[in-house]
Amino acid sequence: MSDKSAKDDQNRSECADYVDAIERSVGNNRDSQGIGVIRLGRSAVGFVEEISGEDGKECPEFVATRHEINRIAGYWIDEHLEQDFYFFITQSTGSCEWRRSIFMRRRLDRLAEVLGEKSMTELWDDTVTRFRQRHTLSDEDWRIFRDGTEEERETWRQKNIPVWHAGLPDAQ
Repeated sequence: MSDKSAKDDQNRSECADYVDAIERSVGNNRDSQGIGVIRLGRSAVGFVEEISGEDGKECPEFVATRHEINRIAGYWIDEHLEQDFYFFITQSTGSCEWRRSIFMRRRLDRLAEVLGEKSMTELWDDTVTRFRQRHTLSDEDWRIFRDGTEEERETWRQKNIPVWHAGLPDAQ
């Protein structure tokens, strides 16, 4: 077997091991299945405390009230908006954000099953209002964030985040 062929086999094996590790990773609750921390040798990828850590464990001995579930749904909606806005501003993401996105979506889907579509729509609307107030986003800012073209988004970033753009080579 040639050196190149042996190296290709090793790379395929390492990739297969990584994929297997992702598929085997089991978090501490049903919404973290397959997105937990992956350990390969001495390396660990994707540890997120509220998903993979002690804070991510379910508490089966405590049953939440409907009022509390509404608050939990509002929390995850806000976390979802904050993460999307962070990506919008920085154009940067990683494995932790990927895990949080999947986890948030699963949580919100399960909460929607409990609360129903009407309640979830109202919670989204209320949370978006508070989010926009906190970040002082106008109707146009919101439109660009949610539905703008890449050119509109980049123009918005250059106008609204001058400190961030000051370090970029093409910033003027």
